[in-house]
Amino acid sequence: MAASARDVQQLYVAYFGRPADPGGIDYWLATLNSNVVSLADISQSFAASREYRDNYSHMDSRGVVSKVYDHLFGRVAEAGGVAYWADLMERGVISIDNVVREISRAALGTDGVAFNGKVAAATVFTQRLDAPNEVVAYGRDAAFALAMEFLATVKDADSAQAAVDPVVVDAWIARIVGAEGAATDHVEL
Repeated sequence: MAASARDVQQLYVAYFGRPADPGGIDYWLATLNSNVVSLADISQSFAASREYRDNYSHMDSRGVVSKVYDHLFGRVAEAGGVAYWADLMERGVISIDNVVREISRAALGTDGVAFNGKVAAATVFTQRLDAPNEVVAYGRDAAFALAMEFLATVKDADSAQAAVDPVVVDAWIARIVGAEGAATDHVEL
């Protein structure tokens, strides 16, 4: 079975809580489809990435698991789930890349709706980054916070439906482009 853009987008949502950038998703999809790496390899790469380290290095296992639940489902993790996954990580039974994949695979009910909604919204977002200035603006770290805020709006079926509306997505992208413009207006040389 060939990997899909959705598979890669799921990893971006799970690890980073944001949509993929067009170049990133194209790169990973091409690499997957040429059989150079597997989804598990990409998951390991994400867990070793600078973005991951910047976001998670200050957290213990419980904090990391809690953040994964937030990214995947937009909710606070139940204590039992955090304890279970954190214990496995601390004992070296499972690594973070396995935790992310297993928690996302186990998403059922409202968690499944939230995760699938976030991935659908992220997919539309990535597709709508179609102008060079949008891609450049999204390549800045400050844009990631706004993109994470966008995905955080997805909590259920109704909010997921609203988040895939191209008008809504374009408004978030415009905020990112506008924020980038405001940030560069104040740069002193």
